[in-house]
Amino acid sequence: MQHLTLFFMIFAGMWMCQILLALWQAKHFRRQLHLMGNQESGYLGVGVHRRRFGPGAVVILVTDTEGRVTNCKMMAGMSVMARFRKVPELIGKELEDCRVKDPKKAKHLALNMAIDKIHEERARREERDSLMREQTG
Repeated sequence: MQHLTLFFMIFAGMWMCQILLALWQAKHFRRQLHLMGNQESGYLGVGVHRRRFGPGAVVILVTDTEGRVTNCKMMAGMSVMARFRKVPELIGKELEDCRVKDPKKAKHLALNMAIDKIHEERARREERDSLMREQTG
């Protein structure tokens, strides 16, 4: 009986530790998103690819109004200890030049999702701007 109690106490402690680390990682994500979203003009896209088993990935991509990448950070891995890392090889590239043609890895799928989100945001903004021009013109 004593062994069973010890097992459950260790299990509960590990579970609480995992919850605290997940909250810490979520706080890190929100902080990075806030820092990267403070750009005066341009677009921000977030791509997330989670796998049931295996590494997942999150990509935060920022472009200027012309579609050139100004900032990119990626978090990939299986652990709650994963952190965002800058991706300098994408900075300065055109948005479509960053797209992975046949994505297989989680980080490539997340990158393509972030690119798609930026295209969606650009289309929404252009549609909104054209409606406003029609109303005022």
